[in-house]
Amino acid sequence: MTYILTPEQANAISDVDIAFGTIRLLPLWNDIPAEFHTGNRYTQLAADLFFGRPVTNSQIEIHEGFTPAMLDRAVKAHLISAAPSHEHKIAGVGLMISRMCTFVEEASSQ
Repeated sequence: MTYILTPEQANAISDVDIAFGTIRLLPLWNDIPAEFHTGNRYTQLAADLFFGRPVTNSQIEIHEGFTPAMLDRAVKAHLISAAPSHEHKIAGVGLMISRMCTFVEEASSQ
């Protein structure tokens, strides 16, 4: 099944979700594409945020209907949840991030 995340769902993250965590919007393991299981830029960002590591200075473009605050709240609420396994959480949050924004590639100077 294809994982769909709407702005309405992301906007529904409550203060309680932020305080205690949630897995409400986390995709099922089998719904996460293989490139998120093995790792990519989105899962690296999720892992960096989870471990409190410095985040690579990259520009992102927020998808229509989403806001930076929605992205921040949804990611935080899911990363602090006690469930599921760490691998599932990072892959799922990476997929979630990819549904709300896209990395903007910098044009190489020639």
